[in-house]
Amino acid sequence: MKARHPDAVVVLLVPPSPAVQRQRLERRGDDADEVDRRIALGAEEERTGRELTPFVVVNDDVDRAVSEVAGILDLHRNLPPEPQPGHSGGA
Repeated sequence: MKARHPDAVVVLLVPPSPAVQRQRLERRGDDADEVDRRIALGAEEERTGRELTPFVVVNDDVDRAVSEVAGILDLHRNLPPEPQPGHSGGA
């Protein structure tokens, strides 16, 4: 994704723990095999996501998580643009 959109801000949203993720999936009515599959897939996606971005937000409280993501985005909106390769930045 960063290759196509180098200015993208990637934020990884993760559950507080695998146990909490399991409870959430079970409450949704997923069967045990589907829960196990989703937990394994989530662990793989989290490993990959942590390689893509330093911005990891734990989704343990929705209001706090939304505020944290908004803060990350606000920070990036206010940063000066990075120089592009091949441009000296001068006139």
